[in-house]
Amino acid sequence: MKKAITLILLGLLLLSLTPMVHLVKSATVPEYASITGVSLGLKDKAVLGPFEIQFIDVDMYWSRLSFQVNGPDGEKLYVVGQGESFVYPSADNQYLNVSVTWIRSDTKTVLLEIQSPLQKLLSGHSLNVGESVTLPEGFPQISIKLTSASDTQATFLVTLPYGETQTLVITEGAGGSVRYKLGDVYSYSNYVYIQLLNTTSDGPAVVDVYVPRVASTDFKIIREGEETTPSTTPVETVLVYNDILYVNEKLPITVDNTTYYVKLLSTIPDVAKVEIFKGDQSLGTMFLEVGDVPKDAPSAPLKLSVQSVEPDYKRAIIRIYAPVGAQVTPILRQANVIAKIDATPKEILLNDNLVVVINVENLGRGDAYDVSVAAPIPSDFELVSMTKTWNLKTLPAFTNMPALIYVLKPTKVGEFDIGKAMVTFYDEQSLETGQKRTVYSSVLTGIKVYNIPDIDVTAVAYNGTWGNYVTANVGDTVSVKFTLKAADGNPDYEFIQNATLVLSLPSSVDGPTEVDVGTIKAGETKTVQVDLKVLKENLTSIRAILLYADPLGGEHRTEFGNLVTINSIPPKVIVKEVPVYPSSEELPKYIDQVLANMSDPAPVAEKIEAIAARYNPTTNIWKGVGIVFIILTAVFAGLTYRYWSESEKLREKLERKKHRRPGGLPKKAEEEQKSSEIVEL
Repeated sequence: MKKAITLILLGLLLLSLTPMVHLVKSATVPEYASITGVSLGLKDKAVLGPFEIQFIDVDMYWSRLSFQVNGPDGEKLYVVGQGESFVYPSADNQYLNVSVTWIRSDTKTVLLEIQSPLQKLLSGHSLNVGESVTLPEGFPQISIKLTSASDTQATFLVTLPYGETQTLVITEGAGGSVRYKLGDVYSYSNYVYIQLLNTTSDGPAVVDVYVPRVASTDFKIIREGEETTPSTTPVETVLVYNDILYVNEKLPITVDNTTYYVKLLSTIPDVAKVEIFKGDQSLGTMFLEVGDVPKDAPSAPLKLSVQSVEPDYKRAIIRIYAPVGAQVTPILRQANVIAKIDATPKEILLNDNLVVVINVENLGRGDAYDVSVAAPIPSDFELVSMTKTWNLKTLPAFTNMPALIYVLKPTKVGEFDIGKAMVTFYDEQSLETGQKRTVYSSVLTGIKVYNIPDIDVTAVAYNGTWGNYVTANVGDTVSVKFTLKAADGNPDYEFIQNATLVLSLPSSVDGPTEVDVGTIKAGETKTVQVDLKVLKENLTSIRAILLYADPLGGEHRTEFGNLVTINSIPPKVIVKEVPVYPSSEELPKYIDQVLANMSDPAPVAEKIEAIAARYNPTTNIWKGVGIVFIILTAVFAGLTYRYWSESEKLREKLERKKHRRPGGLPKKAEEEQKSSEIVEL
C-alpha cells in the first residue's frame, strides 16, 4: 500500500514538472485578456500598471457599489450592481472592462473580473521549425518557438520570463492562448494569444500574435491604510517638448530642481508605451495612443500624449507638458551617414560616357546638417556634367538623399579607379564641438575603357605578277591576298573581334564570299588569301566589307570599295579617223598645201575664191583676177616643190646604196635595180 501511494505521488510530481500541452481547435479570437477573482474590501484598490480601481462606497443593502478609476485619461466614477460592468475611459476607447461577479455582504467584499481588450502585436509573422520570436521591448520577454509543423497543425513552445513553459498544439485557422502569472494569487489569462493562419510540413508557419491593450504585468492589491496618497494641487502646464523619442531613450525634464525622465519602452502601430522616472525611481508606465488628449503622468507634474508612432524605426513623436519654468535637456543624437558610389556600365568604349551614381543615406537616429557631397574625378577622365558637388541643408534620420548622378568621359584606354565620394556634415553632437564630420564611400574600381583601332584593308591579285590590276583569261585562277592592319595602340584594350571579310563578287568570277579574320589587336597585321576563278570576260572589280565586333560585343561594318580589278576582256585594235581643222592663222598655209597636192586644183580654187569674195569689203575684178593668179602661182609652186622633194628623196636613196655593206646584192642585180629606179624617175 505504501508503495502504491509512493508511486501515485511520484506520478503526480512528474506530471507537475511536465510542460502543459493544450490542443486547440477554436477559430475565434477572444475579445479580452482577464484577471479573475479580484477581491476588494471597502476603500481597497487594485492597481494594474498605471490604472487604479478603488472600491470607494456601497449602499446600506450592499446592492449598489461605487468605484473610482484613475488612469492616463484622468479620474472617473462608476456605480454598478452585481452582474454589471463598466469600461474605462469609454466604450469606444476601452483600456479596461471591469465586471462585478459577486457581492459578499457578510465579508464586506466584492469579487471583480478585470479585462483588457486584445490587440494584434505581430501580424503575419513567419516561423520555420526551430525558430522563435520574442515579444518586443516594453513587453515581458515571452518567447514563442515553433517545434513542429504539418499541413494541418503546428506545435509551439511558449517560454515565460519566470521560467514556466506551455506547449500549444494549434490547428490551422484556430488559435491558442497562454496565461501570465501575476504573483502567487492572480494570473492574466489570454495574455498571449497565437492564431495560426497557415502551416505546411515543409514551409513556415504564419501566425498573428495578440496581447492585451493594458499589457502591464505589475498587478497588486492595496488594502485600506497601507498607502496614503498626498493631495496634489493642479498645476498649469505648458508644452515643453514636441519631438522624436526613440525606444530606450530617457528624456530629462527638470521641474523645481527635481529631474524626471520619460523613457520610451516600446512602439506598436498608433500606441507608444512610456515609463516615468524620478531620478532612478520608476513612477509607473503609460500607454499613449495617437489621437488621445494629454494624460497625467503617474506621480509626476507632467502630461504626455503621442502625435505619431513609427514602429519600423522604434520611435514616436512625444508631446510633453510641464509646469512653467521646466527645463528639457535635449538628447544629442549621432547621425550615421554612409555613402555608396557605383557606375553603369563598368566597361565602356573610349567615345562613350561613364555615368556615376552616388547614394547618401543617414542610418542614424540623429539628423545631419549642412551636408556636402564631393564626387571624385580621376585624371584620365573629363567631367561632362555641370557639377561635381552637391549640398543639402538637412538630412533627417533614416532618410536618403536623391541619387547624385554625374557623367565622365574617358581620355585614354585602360583599367581605372574612379576613387571615393566624400561627405562632410554636422550632427547634433558635432554641432556642440563645431567640427564637421567626414565620411568616405568605398573606392569605385575596375572601370575598363576600350577602343576600336583604325583598320586599313588593302589587296593585291596574282596571275603571274602581283598587283591591284591584273589581266586574266577565262578559266584562269587568280589569287587575291588581303592585308588588314590595325593602327598602333594598347593591344589589351584596343582590338576588334569576330571579324569577317565579306567579298562582293560579280558573276564573272567564282570563289568564297566570306573570309574569317578573327581578332585583330592594335599594331597587328593579318593577311588572308582566296583563289578566284574567272568564269567569263569582264572588267571585274572586287569590293569588300569588314564585319566585326568591338571589345564590348557591339557589331560594326566598314565598306572598303574597290580593292582589286581583274580584266578578262581580250585586247582589240580600233582605228578611227578624227578630223583635225587648222586654226585661222594656219588656214592659208593649209589651203596652199592642199591645192599643191591636187592634180587638178582649179575647181577647188574657184570655190575658195567665191567664198573669199563674200567677205571682201569691195568688189574688184582685177583683184579677183589677181587672187586667181596668186592661187595658180601657188599651185605651180606647190607642184614644183613636190618635184623637187621627190628628186631629193631619190638622190638620198642612191647615196645610201653607194655605201652598202659587203655581202649585198650582185653587181648585175644592183645595176638592174638602179636602172629601174632611173626609169621610174
